[in-house]
Amino acid sequence: MALLGAAAAVLTAAVAIGAHRGGQARDAATAAAGEQSAVIQGRPFVSTIAVAGSIAPGPGGELLAPFEGVVRSVGFAYGEPVTAGQVLLVFDTAEVEARRNDAEASMLKASQAARDMADWNNGPEMSRARQAVASSEADLVDSQRKLAETKGLLDRGLVPRTEFETAQRQLLTQEAGLAAARRDLAVVEARGRGANRRVAELELSNARARLASFSGQAAGAVLRAPVSGVMVRPPADKGEPVAVHAGSPMTRGQLIGVIASADALSVTFKLGEVDANQVKVGQAVTVTGAGFPGLVLRGRVASVAGEALPPSAGSPTSTVAATARLEGLAPEEAAQVRIGMSANVSIEVYSNPTAVVAPPAAIQGAAPAATVTVRDPRTGKTRSVAVRLGRVAPDGVEVLSGLKAGDTVVWTPPSMPPAPV
Repeated sequence: MALLGAAAAVLTAAVAIGAHRGGQARDAATAAAGEQSAVIQGRPFVSTIAVAGSIAPGPGGELLAPFEGVVRSVGFAYGEPVTAGQVLLVFDTAEVEARRNDAEASMLKASQAARDMADWNNGPEMSRARQAVASSEADLVDSQRKLAETKGLLDRGLVPRTEFETAQRQLLTQEAGLAAARRDLAVVEARGRGANRRVAELELSNARARLASFSGQAAGAVLRAPVSGVMVRPPADKGEPVAVHAGSPMTRGQLIGVIASADALSVTFKLGEVDANQVKVGQAVTVTGAGFPGLVLRGRVASVAGEALPPSAGSPTSTVAATARLEGLAPEEAAQVRIGMSANVSIEVYSNPTAVVAPPAAIQGAAPAATVTVRDPRTGKTRSVAVRLGRVAPDGVEVLSGLKAGDTVVWTPPSMPPAPV
């Protein structure tokens, strides 16, 4: 019995040792199977930002009322195509013609005043002032002669002294009159120089500008489509919708509508305050949308607002409005893309054509203390290498230093929990 018990103990121990060694072998096989590696290659690296937006008309298609007036006839309908040169609106010109006539009258008066100033020395006011001086000088000479004659007669006792004194007073009066006439001449002459002449020139320039403005407005009474496209209503942020019909009053500069041309479409979108500083004018964008499946539209960022919009009910942070100008579409593409459709916008904020890119799973730790495990191709041994990271994208991480093309990085994916027995 003792011998039988010892044999059983030995057998049990052997089974246990075999089971333990079998488990170690399975663990090693599992580790070997779970390890992954990749050879680093230089390749283009692109970092993008994805936002939601909507298709909008491009710049240059806005139609503005040329002057304040009343619509006489309408030649378009919102949502319908228009062709370049098509008559869209005809305005009543009665009011603008009256204003143009007033401007012409003002221009003629200002022109006459400017001519008078230009030839001021030969003008009527200078002539009258010179004539007044000449007349006063002649009267003074006559008074001097009479005084001399009266003095001679007084010395001979032929006239009373009162007559001589009267002649003296008359001479003083003529001298004062001559001085006043000369002062008036100097004042009139000064009016033809300096600021007064400049004022006349400016008034004439302003009068001509007003006349040209009203003449241009009158010439624009027939409003034509500058380009071909679809006539759409003004955007909601440009004011209340306008119902344009015959008899509608219009103010100068009022937005009537926008012509959406297939060659000048845009996409508008809003950026989060974190992403706003990464987006610059000129960056490439790609646009897709559920309303035009299969199409990938391309373009570039055209504007990024300099002022953030306050947080809305659905967002706790502020946003920044931006616009991208799309490339011209082929006719079959333009038939699918409509103003107001939703769009998915991908903005290329960074690109490196020869970047060193590592798989995201190979990065251990985080910047600035990130590392990767590199395998020596000769010995098969591994070592930990510190790396400096750049941009991060879903398909890889840009490595700025620490790795080079040809290095082999290895990593072990996180182990999955064992399946229940």
